Amino acid sequence: MTKKLLSFLCIGLAILLLDIWFDSSNQDKNIVLYDDEILSLIEIWTAQVGRPPNEEDLKGIINQLVEEEILYREALKLGLDKDDIIIKRRLAQKIGFLKQEEQSVPPTELQLKQYFESMEAEYFMDTRFSFTHLYFSKEKKGAERALNSLKQLRNLDTIPDSDPFLVGKNFLNKTAKQIARDFGEGFSNNLIEAETGRWIGPFKSIYGSHLVKISKVVKARKPNYDEVKKAVLLDYLLEKKQTEMRSYIEELKNQYDVQINPKFNYP
Repeated sequence: MTKKLLSFLCIGLAILLLDIWFDSSNQDKNIVLYDDEILSLIEIWTAQVGRPPNEEDLKGIINQLVEEEILYREALKLGLDKDDIIIKRRLAQKIGFLKQEEQSVPPTELQLKQYFESMEAEYFMDTRFSFTHLYFSKEKKGAERALNSLKQLRNLDTIPDSDPFLVGKNFLNKTAKQIARDFGEGFSNNLIEAETGRWIGPFKSIYGSHLVKISKVVKARKPNYDEVKKAVLLDYLLEKKQTEMRSYIEELKNQYDVQINPKFNYP
């Protein structure tokens, strides 16, 4: 009796295991494409090509998606996802993006103002210059030509011939750092106390000589909250996301026992 019962149990267990195996095997062979996934690919395709896909293009998009899914599943079966540093990094980045995109409670006006006050120095507005310049290349007797052109400008008020400058002639609301990027360090020092509305120079840059006509100078100052409210909101949200992500990682780390070397404990 005991032997018969044991036999029945073994047969039943075998049938159950086969049923589970066949069911999981069938599930593994089913590929379901959802509208959101296809629409997302269509949007990417349209942005890259410049027009919506036609029927033939759409077939190609769907076929590529199916082929990628099949190859992905076959790669998993072969364990190709194991011990691959690139895949690990991509998955780590993906969960990081998902975590950062989680909806959080929007800050109140009071919180934003307090954040602005604590970070006020970060929003300090540097002096900004708006000006036009004429460039004279040092390879073409720039210093001499610049002096002659300045005399011509002051005597006849006509614009003399100058050389083309890579980033243009007119500059609007540029800080000293931005000017240094285009003309070299120290060039903006020539503009600090300069008179507006008339041609001045020549001033040397890393490229040659320049005549400059300043149209406007906005002095450095501390902005009020309303002027930089949008920037404050973006900075607040970014810092909050980074803080939350750091806390999330630290919380997860507490659930793992990491050993770099058996003789040393991970801090």
